[in-house]
Amino acid sequence: MFEALQKFFPGGQSEDSRGPEDVRVATCVLLLEAAHADRDFSEVEKTRITDIVARRFGLGTEEAASLMKVADEERARRDDLYSFARQVNEQYTRPRKLAVIELLWEVVFSDLVLEAHEDALMHKLGNLLGIRHDELMALKLKVKGRP
Repeated sequence: MFEALQKFFPGGQSEDSRGPEDVRVATCVLLLEAAHADRDFSEVEKTRITDIVARRFGLGTEEAASLMKVADEERARRDDLYSFARQVNEQYTRPRKLAVIELLWEVVFSDLVLEAHEDALMHKLGNLLGIRHDELMALKLKVKGRP
């Protein structure tokens, strides 16, 4: 029976026992999702996410690129935004969730254009992470007003 459970949960881990490494992947998946929302994943967005991931998690450029690769593979494999948002929601404090939303807005505005799909995704993610609408809008305006 134990072997069957191990096969069901790759790596012998259930979703409830995920650690900090996994929440970093989940955060990166959300950033990639924001970049892909307008169906145009530009080099500018890729560079922006790599910089964000390196800064946010204290990684070097190669480590950040490696994390992005893993996150992109997970994003393609699972295609389930809710499970990634749930990981962030369960493992991050409210201030850290607000910081994630701010980072997501940075990705969305990296190409200087806010598409309807991107805005809808941000509202969806804000809702999934328990962020109030006024907080979501305040962070949007904060990021949009940056040079």
